[in-house]
Amino acid sequence: MEVGELLSVLVDVQIFGTDYSTLELSSIVNDTRKVTENGSFIAIKGENFDGHDALDDVIKAGAKLLIVEKLPENWKELDAMFVKVTSTYRAQAVLASKFFNMPSESLNLVAVTGTNGKTTTSTMISDLLNALGHKTGLIGTIHYKVDETYYPAVNTTPNALELQRLYNEMLIAGCKDAIIEASSHALSLGRIWYSDIDCAIFTNLTREHLDFHKTMDNYAYAKSLLFAQLGQQFHNGKPRLAIINLDDPYHEVMSQATGANIVNYSLKNSNATVFADNITNYRGATSFQLYYKGQTYSVTLPMLGEYNVSNYLAAFLCMTVYYGYDVAAVLTATEQFHGVAGRMQSINEGQNFTAIVDFAHTPDALDRVLSELSERKQGKLIVLTGHSGGNRDSGARPEIGDLLFKYADEIVFTADNPRYESIDKIVSELVQQHDEKTFITIAKREEAIAYAVETAQTDDIILFAGKGGEAYQVIEDQYVPYNEVEVVREAIKNSLSK
Repeated sequence: MEVGELLSVLVDVQIFGTDYSTLELSSIVNDTRKVTENGSFIAIKGENFDGHDALDDVIKAGAKLLIVEKLPENWKELDAMFVKVTSTYRAQAVLASKFFNMPSESLNLVAVTGTNGKTTTSTMISDLLNALGHKTGLIGTIHYKVDETYYPAVNTTPNALELQRLYNEMLIAGCKDAIIEASSHALSLGRIWYSDIDCAIFTNLTREHLDFHKTMDNYAYAKSLLFAQLGQQFHNGKPRLAIINLDDPYHEVMSQATGANIVNYSLKNSNATVFADNITNYRGATSFQLYYKGQTYSVTLPMLGEYNVSNYLAAFLCMTVYYGYDVAAVLTATEQFHGVAGRMQSINEGQNFTAIVDFAHTPDALDRVLSELSERKQGKLIVLTGHSGGNRDSGARPEIGDLLFKYADEIVFTADNPRYESIDKIVSELVQQHDEKTFITIAKREEAIAYAVETAQTDDIILFAGKGGEAYQVIEDQYVPYNEVEVVREAIKNSLSK
């Protein structure tokens, strides 16, 4: 794409330097390490690095078009075309969409937002579509998936440039459907601007990220931006659709933000579009009755948890209302669903206790998981956790600590993305007034897991909470490869071999 054509989507800009309007661009990037000859570079001011400080280097690397908020003092001496904008973050979204030829307009794009349940719901939709013959793209907490190709996820929702690149890659791979997790950070920071969303899903809203949003009302507003972006026009022959959890207190905030068609789901209100009850858990599976359009259906999921029934109802509505599949087809596809990695995932290597890996790290998610496991336990309930996110919402720690000491018989505190915070500081804020209770702190997560496994006895339940399917451990600013499921599996094998 020529520079002039790319810049045609920007308004209210100032242009300086060499005129490269007719230059065919080789790339568009915001990472100094990815600059190519005759490429474009967008200077983003991040938390730890400002792209404006590296303009000389990116020009030496071959960049000819630079999108900036401020000009370098020596711009007249540099062989480049500078486009000055008010916000490079905002410009990035429209430029990326234009450069990749508005790829999301050619996709059926489903976006899922909520504090908990985003990964499970989005994975369910992707897997159900796969079972019905669709090639899908999936972007979320665990990984980024383009048909059968997987990439490690750094953020739940990548920046706008990477997101548009992934959409384009999905189209090249033959995908017609994309499901993305829309985090509150992504919505607040404009990462999904110029993503042409067709179906938006709201799972729930409970305390998280208040270090960023400050108040729950701000947090709810950020989530509602997804529904405000949904639009009302038809796309790919279908009307836009909002799918909303009627059981969540913030459901009206989401509903009022959109003019699109709305359907809802509930485990409490039988007047919802789809409703479920008679929920029972047995041997790693959950069975329930589903009520839809005057008919009753029996469904079994290979996952534990009432909340996963709620997630399934959202996926069910996406499949039946948005995609238009009949119930029989969706239920047949459901039989091929095998669960979600790191979400109430049972690890069984023949041991005499139950080992469960789950992503639960917010007060609400932990309350749901711990209350359910405490009801099922025959021995002790051992919880290994560390409050996901050093240098994050520390205000949630007392509440998390209360829940841990309420339900757990034994607690093993350890690292969970500590970043620059010490484990001892995190644990002290979790424990607070419960310091007389019994717990142990083992900083290295692998060693903590080995300890929990070694001390477990017959019929105990160990919940390994917080990491789930994350592929890394964040220590300071380093993303260290890590796989909780495999670490737990190996710890159990080692214990059994002794």
